[in-house]
Amino acid sequence: MTDLQDKLSAALAGRYALERELGRGGMATVYLARDLRHERAVALKVLHPELAASLGPERFQREIKLLARLQHPHILTVHDSGDAAGQLWFTMPYVEGESLRDRLTRERQLPVDDALRIATEAGRALDYAHQQGVVHRDVKPENLLLTKDGSTLVADFGIARALSGGVEPLTDTGLAVGTPAYMSPEQASGQHELDARTDLYSLGVVLYEMLAGEPPYTGPTAQAILMRRLTEAPRPLRLLRETVPQGVEVAVTRALAKAPADRFATMAEFARALAAPTAPLPSGTQAPIAAGSGQSTRARRPVPAAVLTMVLGFLVGLGVLFAWRRSHPDAERAGAKRLAVLPFENLGRPEDEYFADGVTDEVRGKLAALPGLQVIASGSSGEYKDTPKPPQQIARELGVEYLLVGKVRWEKPAAGQGRVRVSPELVEVATASTKWQEPFEAPLTDVFRVQADIAGRVVRALDLALSTGQREQLAERPTGNVAAYEAFLQAEAIADSAAVDPASLRRAIHSYERAVALDPAFARAWAGLSGTRAARYVNSPGKAADVAALRAAARSAAERALALAPEHPDGRRAMGAYFDYVEADPARAAEQYALALRLAPNDARVLRDVAGAEGSLGRWADALAHSERAAALDPRSARTTGALGATLLWLRRYPEARATLDRALALAPSAISTIQVRAMVELAQGDLAAARRVLAAAAKDVDPPALAAFMANYFDLGWT
Repeated sequence: MTDLQDKLSAALAGRYALERELGRGGMATVYLARDLRHERAVALKVLHPELAASLGPERFQREIKLLARLQHPHILTVHDSGDAAGQLWFTMPYVEGESLRDRLTRERQLPVDDALRIATEAGRALDYAHQQGVVHRDVKPENLLLTKDGSTLVADFGIARALSGGVEPLTDTGLAVGTPAYMSPEQASGQHELDARTDLYSLGVVLYEMLAGEPPYTGPTAQAILMRRLTEAPRPLRLLRETVPQGVEVAVTRALAKAPADRFATMAEFARALAAPTAPLPSGTQAPIAAGSGQSTRARRPVPAAVLTMVLGFLVGLGVLFAWRRSHPDAERAGAKRLAVLPFENLGRPEDEYFADGVTDEVRGKLAALPGLQVIASGSSGEYKDTPKPPQQIARELGVEYLLVGKVRWEKPAAGQGRVRVSPELVEVATASTKWQEPFEAPLTDVFRVQADIAGRVVRALDLALSTGQREQLAERPTGNVAAYEAFLQAEAIADSAAVDPASLRRAIHSYERAVALDPAFARAWAGLSGTRAARYVNSPGKAADVAALRAAARSAAERALALAPEHPDGRRAMGAYFDYVEADPARAAEQYALALRLAPNDARVLRDVAGAEGSLGRWADALAHSERAAALDPRSARTTGALGATLLWLRRYPEARATLDRALALAPSAISTIQVRAMVELAQGDLAAARRVLAAAAKDVDPPALAAFMANYFDLGWT
């Protein structure tokens, strides 16, 4: 149990028995608990400290009383509430089933009848709440629960506010209500006086996503999503899915009108329009473009004055993104401090190098997960292992303000317990001074505490503010078994070497399998095992005899990683890689990578994965945005830079593609795949002579047999 769970259990003893954590959202942590008085299972929600502090106990009780009035078959009601151990909490029925988000993640698009039923049931619940003077303000798939009997429940009215007024808007305190992908334009622009039509808009977004497979507006950052919503029309549903009835398309289009006055007046009207064969559009609303009309769906209409006003409000009122920034640091990237964790020097035996690298990676990973800090990826910082370059030059090449360096000694006596010594130093480059330095020595069994302590001291030295949950995340241990951790680090060292020959992959698989055998609950080891099995499957010549077993084993390991740690990005990334490389299903891969990105928005590997899948799906604008972010976090990686160059090529931005790919080749002159894409830049412009020059220059750096095999592809096409 966590400290919070222990305190709550003690404070609520005799009333509720906390069993386990169910999950964490933007506003609360949810536990499965037993209501001892009524002998029933309940979901007990504990507000996050910053939200509780903004609300205060009195206002919290006012809001809970407001929620308790809502009694409807499709609303998840409130049972009880209180203030225990300094925490504000309330209970709701425990629903066996899943959220709409879970189903969308699994299926992407829902059958039309199912989507309409879910939207209609949610609309009835919201219409009832509106009649009671309550606006939800955060309608999204995560807050729509699907019971086992097929019913829809609207959950988490959260900090809903009475329409009648008299209650201070929570956004005045700096905490926003809502999720950018589902916010109405007026909510995105920071308006406090919201009415039922803001929920209607959000439900329209949810229905659009159920039918199309994605929300009407997507983007790499909160600002990008909101600005597109304010200035662009959504793509017509029937262009994305022809089986959507025309009347449904028209109704959804009206629900997504930018001006509240152009939407349906009530949820009941929206529900009736969904059931009708056709629904008239209000004057001034653009009708959907029929499939095959030839008119570009990306063309922008003149922006109405009302929308321009909203845009100005959006630009002035960016404070509404506070809650989004807690879970998605894109909005605060511009002000983040930039740090590179350089490979810690191994002072022990040469064969213990992997252990020093593992300590480096663990500290880097903990810091990279924190808001307000951008940490350069290992692919770039690892280049400076044993480098003679001065700190100022390294910092300039990586674009960072701080460097974390260190030394590691691992003592393994023939008998007795081993010990680990780590001597980290945080350097502020601008002043060429040591900002923090402190040696650590501990038994090997305490290596995880040492890693967490180092990360914590860096946070303190950089004056970063962390929430309770982030501090707990910093202290998390990947495993409680040191031998399993050692096997994991050995496997990671092989995997990070980029070796794909069968012998190396077998050695990595063996080490991962040893790690999970020693600790079956080691989620990150299961994720690594899945990725390595997938790599062996893909690189099996002629597909080895055990290919079917490898395929199944790769998926099984990814599923195990997800089951053990659903909130850790490695499991999602492993499942994405399985769909990407084993199943060749970029759509499902993109879904998993997107979930990983929510959990690790500053991980260059995840950003690169997302961009690759988006490119496979033809979503080149999104792929470019994610590729650029990856390159900013991994500026010395030839692979990341090359991927950005390939994306620019597909977007026909040839001068930028040429310059970017030249940088990638300067980092890795023998990378054949980069050479190929660089030649394609010239071929795409019809410059055969320039393409030949690229290939001729490559002959100086590439192994001749490999280059010959590569060139054969061009001979067949008459390109040389």
